[in-house]
Amino acid sequence: MTETFKGTLYALLAVTMFATLGTGFKVAVTRMNSFSVVVWIAIWATLTLLFILIRERRVVTVITEFRQRPFFFPLAGVIGLGVQQFLCLKTYEYIPASQAVILHYTWPLMMLLLSWLFFREKTGWVALCCVALGFAGVIVLVSAGGGLGELQLSIGIALALGTAFSFALFCVLIKHANFGVTPGMFLLNLFGLLFLLCLLPIYPMQWTISGTDMLLVAYLGIFPTAVAFLLWNRALRMIPTARSSNSALLVPILSLVFITVILKEHIAAMQGVGMAIVLLSVFLNVRLSGRS
Repeated sequence: MTETFKGTLYALLAVTMFATLGTGFKVAVTRMNSFSVVVWIAIWATLTLLFILIRERRVVTVITEFRQRPFFFPLAGVIGLGVQQFLCLKTYEYIPASQAVILHYTWPLMMLLLSWLFFREKTGWVALCCVALGFAGVIVLVSAGGGLGELQLSIGIALALGTAFSFALFCVLIKHANFGVTPGMFLLNLFGLLFLLCLLPIYPMQWTISGTDMLLVAYLGIFPTAVAFLLWNRALRMIPTARSSNSALLVPILSLVFITVILKEHIAAMQGVGMAIVLLSVFLNVRLSGRS
């Protein structure tokens, strides 16, 4: 098994877990306020990574990693797991969810731009066209649901683009940073959590929740957040940015599948066309890049 194949597998496993966040979050926010959901997810993700470190007897490596990069971990953690979560939360207060989805998924394209801007990482025209094709599929996918409408400049649009930019910047930063994956992700989640906790005076927090709700946020924190980010971090280091960006476009497809199966929502015919376009773009990216 080559490193590129293994990295692609990690990326696909990660995006599959990422895709369950939409369904889980939609269920959770019907039972709790959204800020509480985000904080509980961050708590469970941080505790999960701490447990892994304790199990592997690598807790001391956290101190070593932090001493080597005392500014990187707070900055990247606040950007990718603090600010990004906060902006994502606020986006849904201003614009419809379907509009938010299409704007949030501009981040794979932003990731390509930031990789070139900050690290001069070259991307071939074929790979760039595959990502653009995949993004076009996302547009078809979301607009087919009847929610794209007219995107006019507003606070909600700015927040959604800010969400995409912050997550793209986070991915680029961790891709080009040399640190131990598990201790590094623990530090990133820890600083993201601390940022969210600083917002407690502004947003209401539900500390007492039912057992069912706790199981739900525990799942969301452990698998789509902690475990998926570990896999995604490894994938970013093993495969080109164009391929990881293209793989990320599978998330809205898989999210729609989970929503249809679990929440029993209907998929329109044009949404199926959009899904097919994204799948084609990913297939072409993997096949064509494999021959280069």
